[in-house]
Amino acid sequence: MDDRGSAQQDGVVREWPDRGPWGNAFNKLLCVLAVAGIGLSVWAFVMEFIDLRDRGESRDHITAACGGLIDPDPVLGLNGGGIDRVELDDEHEISTDEPSSGCLVYRVGDPGTTYGHFSMALERNSADPDAEETRTEVDGESDRPFRSGYDADEPDVVVRHALPHPLGDGRLGEYDEYRVTARALCEKGGAVSSLEATTVAQYDEPVTPEDRRTLAGLARQAVDRAAERTGCRADLPQLPAALAEPKLDLGSPASTGGTCAWYRRFIAAEGRGKLPDRTLAAPAGKASDHDACVLVVGEKETRRLWPGYAKTEEDPQHLRDVLKYSPWWVKTDTYVGDETRGLVSNEILEPTELATGDAGTDSGGLWWASSVCGGRPAVHVMWLSYPYDRIVPDRLEALFRAYVDDATERRGCTDVVRPDAADFARN
Repeated sequence: MDDRGSAQQDGVVREWPDRGPWGNAFNKLLCVLAVAGIGLSVWAFVMEFIDLRDRGESRDHITAACGGLIDPDPVLGLNGGGIDRVELDDEHEISTDEPSSGCLVYRVGDPGTTYGHFSMALERNSADPDAEETRTEVDGESDRPFRSGYDADEPDVVVRHALPHPLGDGRLGEYDEYRVTARALCEKGGAVSSLEATTVAQYDEPVTPEDRRTLAGLARQAVDRAAERTGCRADLPQLPAALAEPKLDLGSPASTGGTCAWYRRFIAAEGRGKLPDRTLAAPAGKASDHDACVLVVGEKETRRLWPGYAKTEEDPQHLRDVLKYSPWWVKTDTYVGDETRGLVSNEILEPTELATGDAGTDSGGLWWASSVCGGRPAVHVMWLSYPYDRIVPDRLEALFRAYVDDATERRGCTDVVRPDAADFARN
């Protein structure tokens, strides 16, 4: 081909047809586009290959770090999916040989950036009653229903997170708005008493019902596989057909149900007086190993009670702080089985052990009772925000008795031990 676009074949010079300036330019454009198309196709193939490679590596990383207890594809599919690259925290790796372990997955975004994505924790409880226990503060900061301290971005006091909801009747475990715990109760005779796998969505966006279902499936899969590896013989229920959406909205005691139904019945019989006028409840499972109820004094009631409270205190809380940052509340919790191990109060000077088979107070706004539910120990707790225990001291014993009666009757518990009347005296 010469510089005029002619070609010679068999000794005959063949001229390319001359289509004029615009036609020739169009032909050249087609040639350029064809070359570009080939280049883009090659680039797309290369990028697809890289994505497949990254996704394969990510799957391997998740499998390794999470002990092979879960399938990696559902993890990659969380938060809208489309995730091909992840990084794992090197300090966290799950092992069924450890009493407690976990894995933490970050999704990779722009170069040099990572974002929260998913985590899982595995707890193995020994069948040996003398085994070392992890201490758990039942009234620690993470268990408080409202954020404490000043936060200028908050327009009003808000509930921190939803209460535990039972998976089915609670035998399988519990869930809230962003995490799911599945539990395997092992038959007696083995080295392991129970196993718990907790899956958590670590991203900032609200967890969708689909993602919550995925978290539940992963938690059940993990505890099932862990049970098989550790010789734990357990009958795991299937996931329920639907998971109720966890609620954060406070309701009226007159219409409350579930884990707070006992309070509705109590104030209907005994009157409310200075007790809370708002509630946060969750569905009540007959076999739940952990459930809770929150009672809150609303704004109108706080304004009504505050003057009387302020007259009795040398240094009372400011009304504005109570309304916006430190509401008055009561929280009740029940723990069953291995959930009762190592429970202590958060009292700074001398934490109190909430021992099964016993009852009492930590002298700091917390009371506990104990019972036996289905052959397993249970601890029932009531704790109040300071200084609300000073405002309703005369109602606390009857209030706690009503809660314990409901929690034990619902589960068919026996051998109930309650605090003495003296334990409710104001300090």
